[in-house]
Amino acid sequence: MRLKDKVALITGSTRGIGKEFALGFANEGAEVIVHGRNLEKTKAVAGEIQSLGVKSKAIAGDVSLSQDVTRMVQEAIDAFGRIDILINNAGVNPFILEAEKIKEEGWDQVIDVNLKGVFLCCQAVGKRMIEQGGGKIINISSAAGILGEQGFLPYCVSKAGVMTLTRILAYEWSQYNIQVNAIAPGLVAGGMNAPILNKEILVSGLTQQVPLKRLGKPEEIVKIALFLASEESSYINGTTIVADGGMTGYHPVGFLDLIAEMMKKKSSNP
Repeated sequence: MRLKDKVALITGSTRGIGKEFALGFANEGAEVIVHGRNLEKTKAVAGEIQSLGVKSKAIAGDVSLSQDVTRMVQEAIDAFGRIDILINNAGVNPFILEAEKIKEEGWDQVIDVNLKGVFLCCQAVGKRMIEQGGGKIINISSAAGILGEQGFLPYCVSKAGVMTLTRILAYEWSQYNIQVNAIAPGLVAGGMNAPILNKEILVSGLTQQVPLKRLGKPEEIVKIALFLASEESSYINGTTIVADGGMTGYHPVGFLDLIAEMMKKKSSNP
């Protein structure tokens, strides 16, 4: 119960690792605001949390729209009175394309959600945390933001931007007792990677490129977030914790070629 009586707002928490964050934080005593684009899905996850005997509220919205973010934060404050923890988990990676084939609207879609959305949520919640005397912000980046991968240009740029955003906010907001950190997962068995998990040959090929020879588990990323949200990380600020099984230290050229070849034909630029 490390987070007892704390209020956590988790964006993109209706499925995948976002849902794991929501349930994991609830199990540690936090009251959880579940967020997603679809209200019914957010209500379903909030219901699961309430069944654990923990308070939860469902709020739908688009993190790339400032009016939605403002409303989301206000609803959270109205319901709980404060926000102690923000996890910026919402993100998209809708296509795999060579740089010369990316359309403007495709670029905008990724950057708007993955980078602009993180900033808007940090700014809106950060203002409240300044008023209340502190808080914890955890931004979900990616090892792809460190490595870079062909076919994933907008995604990689957005996740690299999240790490830079994290460092600057940590510096600016330290005076207000707000700690801002990030997590950069590698290949995790779930979330955006779900489509590849039923392809044994692909999973085998990818895991051979990771020194630990396996994909990460969602609960391993949740444990890092719980650490950063708790008092155990009281002297950690402005850093990105990389959880990739050693992938960034051992990175063959074209690491994601296997994924690109199998998914390129099914993907299209919006």
